[in-house]
Amino acid sequence: METITNQEEKKVEEKNTKMSSENKNMKMFAFGLLAILVLAIVGSAGVGIYRVYAKTDTDKFTLTVAKILRLPAMKVNGERILYSDYADDLTAIKKLVAFDKANQGNNASLTPQDMSDQVLWRLANNVLVKEAAAKYGVTVEQKDVDSLKENLLQQFKDLNAVESEIQQRYGWTFAQYEEKVIKNFILQQKIGEKISTDQNAREEIRNKALAVLNEIKAGKDFAEEAKQYGEDGTKDAGGDLGWFGKGDMVPEFENAVYALKPGEVTQDLVETQYGYHIIKLEEKKTEKTKDAKGKMVNAEKVHARHILFRFPSPDTFLDDMAKSASFHLYIKAHNPFLDIGTK
Repeated sequence: METITNQEEKKVEEKNTKMSSENKNMKMFAFGLLAILVLAIVGSAGVGIYRVYAKTDTDKFTLTVAKILRLPAMKVNGERILYSDYADDLTAIKKLVAFDKANQGNNASLTPQDMSDQVLWRLANNVLVKEAAAKYGVTVEQKDVDSLKENLLQQFKDLNAVESEIQQRYGWTFAQYEEKVIKNFILQQKIGEKISTDQNAREEIRNKALAVLNEIKAGKDFAEEAKQYGEDGTKDAGGDLGWFGKGDMVPEFENAVYALKPGEVTQDLVETQYGYHIIKLEEKKTEKTKDAKGKMVNAEKVHARHILFRFPSPDTFLDDMAKSASFHLYIKAHNPFLDIGTK
């Protein structure tokens, strides 16, 4: 009996040893398989990352990796802008350019660099608009979206026609268009309304203009001051407006400049719908010209300079935000932010 029992125990022990060995082999196989899978995933991720940052590819594999890993195309003031959003918008603008080429549209001549620049600026602008909205406490409400939708629908037969047009131009659904375009447009409108009634901002501009006027009165060169402080297209020419006659300028500006003598500068700021002006009259002359009835008459013309300090507006506000913003571009694409001293 004892011998039989020992034999049975030995068999059980051998069986347990065999099972243990099999379990060990299974674990080693599982770990090996897991290691292979990890290596495959890491390898795929590495290829995807390379194709994002070295090639700026937009194929399905690259975009899948970019979305899963949430790879950024750039950062604006520390906020990540995903590569997948850049690629999606780039695809949309390429479709728009193709549409405009077929229909003689305004965007037909955009180059690949132009398209990438526009996408990067639009995505960056979205961040700046969001920051401005937070500053002024404005939000997009459903009634705002519905109102804009209603206005849009008045231009088309029905919603299907709108969807078809958006699909042809951008390849988007209406819901995507609403998220990408409509809501941002509403925010900019609301920010504009807040800015236009911001008396503190307007007072700051007036104080800046008065400081420059006082510098000119103290002897600073007008043209040099215009180059430094002017905020319109004449600044590079020292504020030179060339020759013009009555009716060519808004009344407030015209009245001020015609009251000056050659060489004189306005003693106070001149306010128009555009902002505050400092005006200098350079010359006056009289020349023959036809009046409204075609009769030859003597007309007085003036040659003047000005320095314009624009009133606050969404465009100037966002421009100023962009100038002080931090841009970090990670993808291999033309950097449209370099001209404003970006990184």
